[in-house]
Amino acid sequence: MKGRGKAPGKVIVTGEHAVVYGHRAVAMAIDRHTEVELTPRDGPTSIVEAPIDDARLQRCVALLLPPDGLAVRIRSTLPIGRGLGSSASLSVALVRALASYEGRDARYDECFEKAFVAERHFHGTPSGIDHATVASGGALVFDPKGPSFERLPLGDTRLVAIDSGTAGDTKVLVAGVRARMSELRSVIDDIGAVSEAVIARLLAGGTLFDAAPELRENQRLLSALGVSTERIDALVAWALARGAAAAKLSGAGGGGIVIAVHEDPEALVANALGAGHPAFVAASAA
Repeated sequence: MKGRGKAPGKVIVTGEHAVVYGHRAVAMAIDRHTEVELTPRDGPTSIVEAPIDDARLQRCVALLLPPDGLAVRIRSTLPIGRGLGSSASLSVALVRALASYEGRDARYDECFEKAFVAERHFHGTPSGIDHATVASGGALVFDPKGPSFERLPLGDTRLVAIDSGTAGDTKVLVAGVRARMSELRSVIDDIGAVSEAVIARLLAGGTLFDAAPELRENQRLLSALGVSTERIDALVAWALARGAAAAKLSGAGGGGIVIAVHEDPEALVANALGAGHPAFVAASAA
């Protein structure tokens, strides 16, 4: 008797932080995944295999699985703590694995609602965009006021993800912005306006290349918000100097990854690896 669940990671294309304050944002599921396998065991439910030794994994398991009777195996191709939705991916994969173990499929609403419990534990006041994207797949416009989403026709979009080599703490970063909201409100609203411009372009049939000016402006505003870093700023400049139409951090910041829009993603990845920057092509995942 086994249960299996799988869920992708995600990138936020535009709208980080502003989405916490009611603005719409754009996100895309990517073709790196977390897989969970459940098998019976005597005694307490416990992780018997995982990509990292981290107490947060066991807390997530405790929130989403029965307290007894399951052995949990977790495998992932997602870099952890890089703004790629690793916690949301794990949460949704756990929900799907338990449903599979019980002989059924987990629908979107179940994945969203149960994963939200774990995401609140991890991130404090998440908007819901991470696990909405992970649970639905594809590209979407996320509206936190619902919460609800609208599909975006981005097809086989392929971005370059460049790893800064450091992890950001979403909970700390979101709380830091909240503590300075009196002085940062205009920046948050400007990020929201940029997101609306990107959404209008994409819904009119445009591509991320068409939205490149707005994506570059989004990065400037995230720097003004104080969530970018010298390393991220340097990687953004590096990617732009090598032909990227746009480059920006993706996620809460403080580390994590830079996403770049480039005509030849494989060439930029090879260039990055040659320069000592870990990178990969992040393709849209259903």
